[in-house]
Amino acid sequence: MIAFVPWIVALLITAPVQAKPKPASLAPAFPAVLEAPRPDDPMGVTIHRLGNGLTIYLSPNKGEPRVTFHIAVRAGSKNDPADSTGMAHYLEHMLFKGTSRLGTLDYDKERPQLEAIRALYEQLFKTKDEAGRAKIYKEIDAANGRASSQAVPNEFDRFYRNIGAEGLNAFTSDEQTVYVVSIPANRLEAWATVEAERFKNPVFRLFQTEIETVYEEKNRSMDNAESIIGDEIEKRLYKAHPYGQQPTLGTIEHLKNPSLAKMYAFYERWYVPNNMALVLSGDFDRAKTLELIRRHFGSWTPRPLPPLPNWELPKPKGVEKYEVKYEAEQKVEIAWLTAPRSHADVDALEIMDMIMDNSAAGLLNLRLNQAQKVKASGSYPALRNDAGSWYAWATTKKGQTLEEAEALLMEVVEALKSGDFSEEDVAAVITTFEIAEKGRLEANPNRVTMMADSFISMEPWERAARRLDRLRKVTKADVVRVANKYLGGDRVVVYRRDAKPDIPKMVKPEFSHVSIDPSRESSFMKEILAIPATPLEPRWLVAGRDYQITPAEGGRLYSTPNPYNDLFALTFYYDRGSRHERELCAAIDLLDLSGAGPWAADEFKKKLYALGTNISYSCGEQDSSVHISGLDRNLWASLQLMAQRFDWPNVEPGTLEKMIEVELGAREDEKKNPGAVHSALGQVATRGRDSSVLKRLSNAEFKTLSEPRLKGIIRDFPSYAARVAYVGNRAPSEVAKLLENDRRRKPAPARSPLKLLRPSAPRVLFTHRDMVQSQVGLFAADEVFNPEHVVDYSFYSEFMGGDMSSVIFQEIREARALAYSAWGGHTAATDKGDDTQLWGRLGCQADKSAEAVKLMLSLFADFPSSEKRFRETAKSIEESYRTSPVPFRSIPGTVIGWEDQGIEGGDPGPKRFELVQKYTLPQLETFAKRFKTKPITIWILGHRDRVGLDQLKSLGEFEEKPLDALFPY
Repeated sequence: MIAFVPWIVALLITAPVQAKPKPASLAPAFPAVLEAPRPDDPMGVTIHRLGNGLTIYLSPNKGEPRVTFHIAVRAGSKNDPADSTGMAHYLEHMLFKGTSRLGTLDYDKERPQLEAIRALYEQLFKTKDEAGRAKIYKEIDAANGRASSQAVPNEFDRFYRNIGAEGLNAFTSDEQTVYVVSIPANRLEAWATVEAERFKNPVFRLFQTEIETVYEEKNRSMDNAESIIGDEIEKRLYKAHPYGQQPTLGTIEHLKNPSLAKMYAFYERWYVPNNMALVLSGDFDRAKTLELIRRHFGSWTPRPLPPLPNWELPKPKGVEKYEVKYEAEQKVEIAWLTAPRSHADVDALEIMDMIMDNSAAGLLNLRLNQAQKVKASGSYPALRNDAGSWYAWATTKKGQTLEEAEALLMEVVEALKSGDFSEEDVAAVITTFEIAEKGRLEANPNRVTMMADSFISMEPWERAARRLDRLRKVTKADVVRVANKYLGGDRVVVYRRDAKPDIPKMVKPEFSHVSIDPSRESSFMKEILAIPATPLEPRWLVAGRDYQITPAEGGRLYSTPNPYNDLFALTFYYDRGSRHERELCAAIDLLDLSGAGPWAADEFKKKLYALGTNISYSCGEQDSSVHISGLDRNLWASLQLMAQRFDWPNVEPGTLEKMIEVELGAREDEKKNPGAVHSALGQVATRGRDSSVLKRLSNAEFKTLSEPRLKGIIRDFPSYAARVAYVGNRAPSEVAKLLENDRRRKPAPARSPLKLLRPSAPRVLFTHRDMVQSQVGLFAADEVFNPEHVVDYSFYSEFMGGDMSSVIFQEIREARALAYSAWGGHTAATDKGDDTQLWGRLGCQADKSAEAVKLMLSLFADFPSSEKRFRETAKSIEESYRTSPVPFRSIPGTVIGWEDQGIEGGDPGPKRFELVQKYTLPQLETFAKRFKTKPITIWILGHRDRVGLDQLKSLGEFEEKPLDALFPY
């Protein structure tokens, strides 16, 4: 399937084996400077290098008035000290804490306490006895309290909120740490000022609360079924390499013993301009931007890079089998070592992977998934600098053993190695890569990711830009060759058994909470916010220019042009769902397993895949849809195939019986999935017996499904009126003509408004599960959706939970480290007549649950009014209107959404923008008062012995919900 990128996933444990080191270097030899874009490069990339070695990638794109940045560092968990794993990830967190000028009222007063804290952590690092450690923790807490009197928590995040930034984040992986943000195009000067300061003069303040946050992140990974099997397979595959032996999040032992001295040493060693790149894509002038970067980043001092070891990469010895336990669906995963990213075989390995799993017509997709021999299966490659690997996996059906699933996977691997596929299959894969490449170029985040990947992997841009040309040269013989070369008998197999795991608990040290005063502001913050910027004018949607609404067969066509390429997307929206026809979703599932007319399912899916066409379906309570996408030249052929599938579904013998068998097993697995259980509990909490989960077919009903009945529903499906959204290069009249047929259209059934429970008193609903964390939801039904109140909804949500500088995140995570995830706000409705709601979500260590819930309740009940926070909120919302136009692919759906909400007269943006500019804090306070006395319902999934049930019971009418009360099966 799509390549696994290991720098977004945590990996695994112990120390690297060192051999001959690579030499130190000061001036980077890579990448080569590229002053002018290559003529054949659609991204128009240029590459520049400052005198200090800092590399800059520039790719102008005028699609929206924003610029997306990646600041990439060639250092990740692979570079962690062997005795302090998790260091790169810790540092990523700390680089959001400010500098000697940002995030502090007076650094000279703060510094002595920070130095004392640093020294105390070194004592802690060397102290093993628990009594001594407890004493040091108390001293750290006291010093932190003194230091925090000068700190301005999250001022870095607040700066970005003030200038209208989006997507502020960072991630760490094996070989990189990357800092991400998108800003308005008129804010480049402020961005450069702050980021240069951030990386040249960081201060690691408020370390204690961040330790607790990282602990919580570790707890989440230990509560994640995929992390458990993924960590094990990497540890066993990379026995002597940091890829498998140094987890990105760190080992539990190392997380308990953090060292600020080692963190500063890591920063000094790797965060140097000659090891970093600024990667930009968006609306900017190339020459002016380059000069801006030189001015702000040119004085940054380079340092020699330390040598990297050449780690050993011993192969597995034969078939090595291991097991892990987790209460979830059973899974087997097989892994082979392949080749590093720079190797000549990588192109053929990528094609090989897609021959196996392209989500549609790969060998695994057809021979195992379509044939329903397993519950699900797939494959993916991991592309890394030092080594590569390839993985095949399967989850089992009810009654199927992991050994049986493994044997089925190996049968398909052997078919691959024997060449049991065609050159046409290879050509279809190439078409898929071509389509994906065109789609990637549409959005700035994709473009910067491509450039940053080139930098991290040390792949010359000329080679990266010509990837498609290389892939087009791969033949079937190449695929068979690499399959036989790498997928041999030396491999690692890991079984994930459905059993209770032994999960160690990360017990967090107790620290006093940090006081957050929203009125605090550093003098540097005032300076950077005062940097002049000419306001950008909003881009409103105009009918006839940005979109057209055209009468079409059985409904209306909403169309918008594609300014980038020849890719189309066509979506049929039906106001009909399982509430109107209870067996509809089962019928659509059967449709997806069916062929069409004379073509069996395998043949049909291969025909679609050869065209580069993807057809997907959705089925909800009151609506359903069919989505088709691909190359515009194949639109008519795609529509014909879709119509044939509805008119003449070709269901092979035994398909329905297998579908029922797989679904019944999947339902048992669903009740073991924490996310699914918490969602089902939330449905009962918010809707009671009207829960969408409880409305599903029972097992008994599912077993009685008949093929003739479901085929009848399938054939009848397109007979209902639909609204059609089209993005592409054809004229609306031409598309409308293609949609014509001789069906008689039935009117859509009446839609029932979404109504939420309105209890007279607070409630607490609890479901037990043995897990490290707890998952918490809160809600209170509010008014029926009112388009005139959308600005109220927006201000409340942005103020309370819009981003990392909002109230909920600041008070619950930053000040007290009570939860890793903490969000909340007010949700508008998707349809006219639906109820709106106050909502909150928490993911926290179980023993912190009650305290976190109480704090969130207090924030809802007693609105934490602040003039400064309000101004930041207003600025953020205003900048969003000015600089975040609706993406072209979202325009038809947005217009349909206005209709659903009862909004008339076109784009409501201009009117709302005017209200935003006049909105006041008293208006927000008045809106927030409604929640002071509203009875709030809390629902919690967690371990009954850890979540503090007695405290939770005091918060409202308590009811424990067993699993059988959440699901109709």
